[in-house]
Amino acid sequence: MERTGEHTRDIRFYSNKNGDIVCLHSKWARDYAKWLEEQPWVQSYQVGCPLDADIMGRISRAGIRTDYLQAGWATDFVIRCADGHTGVRELILRQQLKKKACVERLELSRRYWAATDTEWMVVIVNG
Repeated sequence: MERTGEHTRDIRFYSNKNGDIVCLHSKWARDYAKWLEEQPWVQSYQVGCPLDADIMGRISRAGIRTDYLQAGWATDFVIRCADGHTGVRELILRQQLKKKACVERLELSRRYWAATDTEWMVVIVNG
């Protein structure tokens, strides 16, 4: 999960699943997107999907920094599966799991997507 509006490096490629160019911000996200392209259970996916401020305002604030709740965030991947359900995947480097700030961001994402009744998972990347 990334803050919206931050300057990042863009990696673009054509996605057959989406019928359009996708823009990612890390080689790990690119590798995951390319993996999604090969999966028959994936119908399409969105990258960098912004989180809705109204839903953010309804989630529990316990244990999450106030400035995190006030910032704009985008989730890594929203996946539309061939069976019709939607899933969210947040990518995190294994070594970042030791950082409280990264764990807080993951928890913020988990609470947000739980409020929308959407399947949520973390993809741990060895970097």
